[in-house]
Amino acid sequence: MTSELRYLYAVANAHADGAIGAAGLRGIDGGRVEAIVEGRLLGVTSGVPASQYEEAPLNERLQDLEWLAPRAASHQEVNGKLLELTDAVVPLAFGAIYRDADGVRELLRTRAEDFADRLRAVEGRAEWIVSIERDGVAIPIGGAVGALDAEIAASAPGRAFLLGKRRDEVIREERRTRDAALAEQTWTTIEAIAERVYREPLIEDPTAAAIARFSVLAPRDREVELGDVVRRLGASGASEGYRIRLSGPWPAYRFGGLPSERVGSA
Repeated sequence: MTSELRYLYAVANAHADGAIGAAGLRGIDGGRVEAIVEGRLLGVTSGVPASQYEEAPLNERLQDLEWLAPRAASHQEVNGKLLELTDAVVPLAFGAIYRDADGVRELLRTRAEDFADRLRAVEGRAEWIVSIERDGVAIPIGGAVGALDAEIAASAPGRAFLLGKRRDEVIREERRTRDAALAEQTWTTIEAIAERVYREPLIEDPTAAAIARFSVLAPRDREVELGDVVRRLGASGASEGYRIRLSGPWPAYRFGGLPSERVGSA
């Protein structure tokens, strides 16, 4: 068993080699980030100990959130820095590991056309996340609830109890309706300025804080415009009782990234 494996963060165009080398990046467990060049592509890597990152021990450690969280954060930080250093990045999910530099080069050779296509698709672009959350204050409710409140106040205890159950259901339905309407308005608004939008399924649990999340692919020079659009959405009457958040820019994990690949053969 080799003592060190190569952890692969992302793939970029080979012309980014100098900028990545000069940046002096540190990755998972403090490892020095290095570019491995093959043809017109490069893989951004660092060394990791085989004792922890071989497939069996890694699978075990992935269940340990205390171990995983700081390393996943380092993975994200490296890819975030790469977005600042080059015009196109194909990020990999956490856990893409190869036996050595030759294994990374083989990947770049055998998938050169695929990587080139992915890099072209995200060149000059980034990914942002738009999320909708309840802000912890009471969400306005409609007249049907007010009418039920009046009826409950005038009813005998048994009927008041049944009406109270009905009131809870009316509130849940009104929340579902408002959640769906705000998610649809947000989708329509950001879709008008983004190149692509991925919409996750609406979270229909009325007790959940988060209700919707969108991944947005857009040119990097539209960040200010995207921020303005999200702020206007957050100030609209439809968003009363909610927060609409924007985070990013990030490498295009949703639109150009690859799933993780366990230890690859050299």
